[in-house]
Amino acid sequence: MTTLKRYGVALCGLGRMGEIHLENILVNRKVSLKYLVETGPGLAKAHEIIKSKCLVETKVVDVANYTKVISDSSVSAIIICTPTDTHEPLVIQGLKAGKHILCEKPLAKEISVIVECYRIAREKGVGLLCAFNRRFDPQLCELRSRKEDVGQMWQVKICSRDSPKPPIRFLKISGGIFHDCMVHDLDQLRWILQEDPETIYSAGHVFDPEIGALDDVDSAMAILKFPSGVLAAIDINRDCVYGYHQTVELYGSKGNLLSDNQRNSSLAGNGSKHREDIKFSFKQRYKDSYINELKHLIEIIENNGEGCSVKGIDTVKATVLSQMAEDSFKSGKTIQVGPYFKEAFASYADDEMFKE
Repeated sequence: MTTLKRYGVALCGLGRMGEIHLENILVNRKVSLKYLVETGPGLAKAHEIIKSKCLVETKVVDVANYTKVISDSSVSAIIICTPTDTHEPLVIQGLKAGKHILCEKPLAKEISVIVECYRIAREKGVGLLCAFNRRFDPQLCELRSRKEDVGQMWQVKICSRDSPKPPIRFLKISGGIFHDCMVHDLDQLRWILQEDPETIYSAGHVFDPEIGALDDVDSAMAILKFPSGVLAAIDINRDCVYGYHQTVELYGSKGNLLSDNQRNSSLAGNGSKHREDIKFSFKQRYKDSYINELKHLIEIIENNGEGCSVKGIDTVKATVLSQMAEDSFKSGKTIQVGPYFKEAFASYADDEMFKE
């Protein structure tokens, strides 16, 4: 009988994303949880998880002792979902130690550092997967695969309204609505259309005084035009009282294609409540995408770092586009994408890894 190959994984961070990844790790027969990495109050939480789930082979390590984790030869991959400003050193140290990495975005604040991360990954022969999870959602993958059904594409409309409103402690370190939220929609547009926009214009407003105190906005929109003539509109909000609103519509010469909100029930009727509420949070709506994301990490491990579907150029372009959206909002002007990309990639123009 063939023995199932299992890969050792370390999980860094037990916040909202960490809990999602933990659930998926524990039910995936091809991975074995070797370490939980936390700090401060998170260490007590990690120990409680170990105890409650009887994880006798899993060790709890303070992030200050991260070298213990990355020097362990039984660890094939590290999943990083710690606070945003801690990603960079954990990613770089893990890559240099020859570990495959799945990291929640952003990998780092500076484009030059993001590029360096991918160069280290190439040098070490390991995979670096930046977690643009919507690329792994079955419903959105089907939408993308069937985009020819609408004929000549004319418009794309994306709506992403958050539920529940993220806590202020998270928003303080999130990087702002354009880098934390809209970056997913911008990456999704490039992924679906397989082209870069020519222009981007965005507007925003803040209604919540607590968010305003962070010099951020809670409501934003962006309009993008693509070389093919496609016009795209993105509508995002930090708080949606009726659930986690996630829709994408493709519209063209033969009709439309809609990725609609997922609901807790498909039951319909003629009473006062025709349909059950939509999914409440990102954890519910994108449950399958996070499962598939972990499966893709395993594929990357099995292929010795090759075959990552989110390329370095994808991560960099999504990051630059989110900065353009923020700059457009602050300046009130339409931004020409070409010059921004040219400047962002000026130092890497000869690197094959950052070419389409």
